[in-house]
Amino acid sequence: MSIQKPKTYDALSERRKLITVFCIAFLSRLVLFAVALAAYRLNGGGRSLVEIFSGDSTGDAVHYAYIAEHWYTNVGEKANLLVFYPMMPILMAVFRVIFRSYILSGIVVSILAFSVGSCYFYKLLRLDYDEEKTAYGMVAFFAAVFGIFFISAHTESLFVMLTAMVLWYTRKKNWLAVGIIGFCAALTKTQGVLLFLPAAYEIIVDAAKEKHFNPKTLTVLFIPLGFLCYLMLNYAVSGDFFKFVEYQAVAPWYNTPKWIAGSLATSYDNGVKYFALSLYLYAPQIILFFVAVAALFVGACKKVRTSYLVFAGSYIGATYLHGWMLSGGRYISSCLALYIIYAAVDNKYIKNIILFLEAIFCVFFMIFWFQGQAVM
Repeated sequence: MSIQKPKTYDALSERRKLITVFCIAFLSRLVLFAVALAAYRLNGGGRSLVEIFSGDSTGDAVHYAYIAEHWYTNVGEKANLLVFYPMMPILMAVFRVIFRSYILSGIVVSILAFSVGSCYFYKLLRLDYDEEKTAYGMVAFFAAVFGIFFISAHTESLFVMLTAMVLWYTRKKNWLAVGIIGFCAALTKTQGVLLFLPAAYEIIVDAAKEKHFNPKTLTVLFIPLGFLCYLMLNYAVSGDFFKFVEYQAVAPWYNTPKWIAGSLATSYDNGVKYFALSLYLYAPQIILFFVAVAALFVGACKKVRTSYLVFAGSYIGATYLHGWMLSGGRYISSCLALYIIYAAVDNKYIKNIILFLEAIFCVFFMIFWFQGQAVM
């Protein structure tokens, strides 16, 4: 006669797994940080941590810190910071009450968001894959090529957390949660509004199967509402709903919409012209574009859930519709659907090679970021 396990067993076991995932994710950031810092010091680097994380070479961190402290303005040289979305600066301002530093607050937000997002990503993977494939997907995520931005005061960690949550609650058909969290994602970065697409796809498929429309699904409209709120912020600050477009088109960003082929051609030309920068900026984003597109085809062949492919395809397309892009590599590193596709691959030899290369470049870019190189 078998002994029946208590009903709370599975819930307790799942909770322990999530705590383990959280701790591993948290420690992975600290380990990568320690490795990069040690390599930097051994190489003679003398900048303090404050200088490392708040210097101009760190990219957008200083801009988010400025917005968190002063908010947006329509006068002076800081007026163009309107191109940055408000969610990260708001959280930095909140955490600053505890940590007394905007940059440190941003780092804490990033590491915590990465750890929480890892828990949701683990749950998302387990819906479709066994423990082994889930583990591969998680490790690939932890070893993201531009993983430095999952530590620094940037939006990447926050965005991947919100992405994992939206996709998880979409699968669970908790449409109110999808709408609210997606609203926050749309206020985090431009690609956040694209989370409306996988949610809408799942809703349409369900409605077609059940021949019934669920009015509760209308809460997913909160996602584009988030972007609308960003446009209203533009109007409140500058009197123009689309002022951010004007700012993006001029120095220092020079970002105007351009077809993907043109964007890649510009990256190639800039890589040839500024060869010293190609290693950190132009080559990675060109290579990762083709890697990401290839992953979409692999995902289709492996029958990865269509809503994930819809999100990945729209994300990649929107990311590369830029005239002069510098951060394509880190944007692609934030596309969770690509790690889901990676987990679906059966060939362990190929997966291990990819994982090895990922880890090498992850450490490589972190070390050079610490040195103040143009890793953006």
